[in-house]
Amino acid sequence: MLDDVQVAYYDSNMNHFIYRGQHITDKIEDDEAQDGAHVFGDIYQTMKNRLFKLKHHFNLTEGVQVQQKLAGCEMLDNGEQAFVMFKDTFNGIFADYAMYDNVTHFAYDAGKLLPGWDGMRRAYERVLFENVHFPICIRTLKRFLKREKNVVMRKVPPRLRLIKKEVSGGLQVSCLAFGFYPRHINLTLLRDGQPVAEQELTGGQVLPSGDGTYQLRKSLEVSTEEPKKRHNYTCTASHLSLDNKLDVSWESGAERVHLSTLSALLVMVLIVILLGIFICVKRSRFLPV
Repeated sequence: MLDDVQVAYYDSNMNHFIYRGQHITDKIEDDEAQDGAHVFGDIYQTMKNRLFKLKHHFNLTEGVQVQQKLAGCEMLDNGEQAFVMFKDTFNGIFADYAMYDNVTHFAYDAGKLLPGWDGMRRAYERVLFENVHFPICIRTLKRFLKREKNVVMRKVPPRLRLIKKEVSGGLQVSCLAFGFYPRHINLTLLRDGQPVAEQELTGGQVLPSGDGTYQLRKSLEVSTEEPKKRHNYTCTASHLSLDNKLDVSWESGAERVHLSTLSALLVMVLIVILLGIFICVKRSRFLPV
C-alpha cells in the first residue's frame, strides 16, 4: 500500500512481487522486483514461523488461527527518512512491535505472548532495520510515489449534507461528508454555534466509498421535545482540498412555523374556492333559460 492505494502484492507460491497500481502496463525493473521479493518473502516466512511458534506455545491444534503483521516506513515531505516499523498480532492479541527512527533510533516492545529479544538479538535486529529494511522500504516508497503521484496526491473536496429523520423516541440529526480525498477530514456538528460533544454522537469513522473517495457520518439523537425548540444545527467540514470551511445549517422549530403558515394559507385558498363555487351555483339558478 502507498498511503491508502494498493500498488502491489506478493505471490508466495511463485515468490514474486507483482505490481497492481494505476499504470498496470508499466514494466517493473529487476532491482525493484528483487527488493519486493526479498522484503515480502522475509515478511511471509517470519509470519509462518511466528504462527507455528504461537500455535505450539498455546497447544492450538484445531480451528482457524490468524496471524497479522503491519509493516511499513514513512518519509518526510523533504524526502528524508522518518521511520520504519512492524507490529504483530495473533488472534487479535498484540504480540510485539519494533520501530527504527532516525532520531530516536531503535525501540522494541515484546508484547504479551512470547519472550522478548535478548541483547544480542536486539542488536542484530537494529542493524537489520538500519541497513536493510529501512533503505529498501524508502527506496520502494520513492519509486511508487513517483509512479502514483497523481493518485495519492490528488485532492477531491467533500460534499456536505445535514440529514434529519424520525427515529424511535425522537429525531436523528446527521452530518454527512462524502466524496472526498485524501481521507483526513475534520467534521463537526454544531448546535447553536457550539460543538456537540463527541460522546453524544454516533458514527465518526471514515469509510471508503468504493470509488476511491471516502465518507464520514456523525449523528445526534434528540428527544421528541427537542425539535419543538428553536435550535440551529450546523454541519461544518475542513479539508485539504478546501480554502475555507464548508458548512450547511438547519433550524429546528422554524419548519413548524413554516408548516403552520402554509396550512393557514391552504385553508384560506380552500375557503375562497368553495365560496367561488357557491356563488357560481347560486347565480346559475337565476339565469334565464
